Amino acid sequence: MAFNFIANAASILSVTSSAIEAGELGVRTAKQSARTAVAVKDIKDYTGDSMLNKSSEKHNAMKEIVRNGDFFTGIYKAGGAISGFGKGLWDGMKGNWLSTGFAAMTLACRNRTAKTIGLIGMTGSMLYDFVKNGTNLFTRKDIIEK
Repeated sequence: MAFNFIANAASILSVTSSAIEAGELGVRTAKQSARTAVAVKDIKDYTGDSMLNKSSEKHNAMKEIVRNGDFFTGIYKAGGAISGFGKGLWDGMKGNWLSTGFAAMTLACRNRTAKTIGLIGMTGSMLYDFVKNGTNLFTRKDIIEK
C-alpha cells in the first residue's frame, strides 16, 4: 500500500516537473519567435517602403499610414508565438522523454515488479540527467585555451 503511494507520488512529481519545464521553455521560445517574426516582417516592409517610384512626400506619407495601420503584424506575432511555443514544448519534452516514459509506466502498471522497474528507470534517468547537466563533468573545459 505505502509502496504504491510512494511510487505514484514520485511518478506524478516527475511528470509534473517535466511538464512545467517544457511549458516554461515553450513560453520563452514563443516570445522569442513572436519578436523574430515581427522583426522579419518589419524588415521586409521597410525594404519595400524605402523604394519609391518617384520622390514624393505624398507617397512617403501614404506608406507611413499603411505601415502604422498594419493589422498583419498581430497575425505574424501570433503565428510566431504559436509555432515557437510548439517548438519549445517539443524541445522540453524531448529532453525528458525517458524519465516521463518510466513515470508513465509506473503510474499505468499495477504489478509491483513493473512499478519497481519503472521507479528504477525513472531514478536512473534523473540521476544521469543530474550528473550530465548539473555537474558539467562531461563538458569540454579546454575551449578557452585553444
